[in-house]
Amino acid sequence: MTDDERFPWQGPLVADRTAVVTGGAGAIGRATCLALAEHGADVVVADIDGPRTEAVVAEVEALGRKAVGVVADLTADGTVEDMMATANRELGRVDILVNGLGEHLGFGGRFEDSTEEQWDALYRVNLLHVMRACKATIPGMRERGWGRIINFSSVEGIRSAPMLGAYTAFKGAIDSLTKSIAVDVAGSGINCNAIAVDKTRAYQVDFYRPVADYDFMAPVWIPAGHYAEGSDVASVVLFLASEMGRWVVGHTVAADGGTLAAGGWYRTRTRFTNSPLLVQWLEDPEVSAKRPPALQ
Repeated sequence: MTDDERFPWQGPLVADRTAVVTGGAGAIGRATCLALAEHGADVVVADIDGPRTEAVVAEVEALGRKAVGVVADLTADGTVEDMMATANRELGRVDILVNGLGEHLGFGGRFEDSTEEQWDALYRVNLLHVMRACKATIPGMRERGWGRIINFSSVEGIRSAPMLGAYTAFKGAIDSLTKSIAVDVAGSGINCNAIAVDKTRAYQVDFYRPVADYDFMAPVWIPAGHYAEGSDVASVVLFLASEMGRWVVGHTVAADGGTLAAGGWYRTRTRFTNSPLLVQWLEDPEVSAKRPPALQ
């Protein structure tokens, strides 16, 4: 057996494949489109932002691959099906489906104060479009005997997120849906996995948190010591979409810089702690002077 036979992933990793990327004009989505194109795939870039979608389409085309922009609100009824019809018409088929669209919509607060209107909006932007896209894509993948489905989840779907109860429920549902679909389709040559993302320089994070905070918070908050770029997550997508990931079936891969593994531990200037108050006791001179003798 030659090395090429043992390691079929040498060379372009998704050569002559076709892909649909929802949320494709966002920071992670754009990086995903470019990573797939750089490794030989034609790409449908689906996003609600027209100018950014056009820009990503141009970048993919500059890499020598075909790109199709679909500007649509994929939370609206009928738009996912229209997107898939466009993909099949323009690219001939869909080999790789990346469900990257998701957002907490800024809905935060006590669960009892949330509304059913908020629940419905979160359901549509985080889960319903994923189910619709998978349903529309799987039959063609089954017929051809090959396919990759990659759903974007979140670390908040695995751990708790106080004040974001409905959002975490739908992210957790993506993980469960991914497992069920994966087991169902694996015998047809289709892989389905999810990626739980955390702490990435995405447009939503920039909006809700000043970019100036990145360097201040990252060493404390993230074991890796820095925020991810979109390309860090796109690399995981590329792995799962290629033959390298063929034996990874039905899993949620955390692309989080270690935040899940840390389990609530944070880095201080001198050590790790799982108590914010203890940080003050250890490092604030004024507080330190007031510590009981046993803790000096």
